[in-house]
Amino acid sequence: MTYTEIDFDCQPRQLTELKERALQGPRFEYGVTPFYFLRHGETYESREGILQGQNETELSTVGRRMAEDAAETVSNLSLASIYASPLKRAWSTASIVSGRLGVPVHSLPGLMERHWGSFQGTPKAERPMVPNPETVETVEDFRGRVMDAMRSISGPAPVLVVAHSGVFRAICESVGISKDGRVKVATGQVVKFEPPTASSTAWRLSTV
Repeated sequence: MTYTEIDFDCQPRQLTELKERALQGPRFEYGVTPFYFLRHGETYESREGILQGQNETELSTVGRRMAEDAAETVSNLSLASIYASPLKRAWSTASIVSGRLGVPVHSLPGLMERHWGSFQGTPKAERPMVPNPETVETVEDFRGRVMDAMRSISGPAPVLVVAHSGVFRAICESVGISKDGRVKVATGQVVKFEPPTASSTAWRLSTV
């Protein structure tokens, strides 16, 4: 683990804060630090093909098992912080992982799913196949708030982001992994995003 250098020529309170910060390890910086992404577990609505958007929906029994399996999957990653959409299906998933690992989870509203307006709660098959249907949050606004949320994360790394399929696509499209939405993440699946490095100019996406 990399530790922050501490200047011991300071006041006791400052010294305590610096020690705590050092023990936390490196801080997350979007575009520089790799991070993990977990899509929430199954809900009854997702199983039935219902467009959830920002409607509050519960994890199904299978969805809770998915969250428990995901906690097992990430248990060897030495996660230091979790950031999650406050929508119940994502927050419940994150809370299960947090409880298993003893890692704090933070609510980040910018990670909520795209708001689908009057189409929320209807079959996905009835969703208009145009970029910005009336009453729906625009693609540009949605992608912008997701990126603002990701850039606001500054907790200790490694970081796990728990959110939605739309958020996953927004990140992929913003970093050039996918421009057509064909890259998908399954419910309960964990993936790793790795930003460009000195030896690679492109973002990389891999399963965990």
